[in-house]
Amino acid sequence: MIKNLISGINSIVNRLALGIVLILIFAIFIYPFFSGRKEVKRVENQMARIGKALESYYAENGSWPSSGPDSIVSVLNGVESHEDPWGKEYRYFFSNDGYAIQSSGPDKSFAEGQKFGKDDYWHSKSLRQKR
Repeated sequence: MIKNLISGINSIVNRLALGIVLILIFAIFIYPFFSGRKEVKRVENQMARIGKALESYYAENGSWPSSGPDSIVSVLNGVESHEDPWGKEYRYFFSNDGYAIQSSGPDKSFAEGQKFGKDDYWHSKSLRQKR
């Protein structure tokens, strides 16, 4: 009888240990793939809202705000954040007919010049009338 009891306890302990190992594998290897998607969706939504605010400013004033951070902040007063989910300020680029917004991405480093950052996020729009 005691032998059966010990065997049953060992079986339960083995199942618990297997469950803990599976949870650890999930936490270490699988969870990071899904956890980053929340930030990506957030940065896309923020940049879309910022883009709408910039378009409204352009429609009212006929020009883009100056590229200084204070000017951008005053234009985007209604937008909740001027930083991407990784804590870096967005960058703004304006041309005669459109704009672009850049986020540094998870590595918090902006791509410069010809280098294209594989983790940078962009939102842009041309306001040129299609013919």
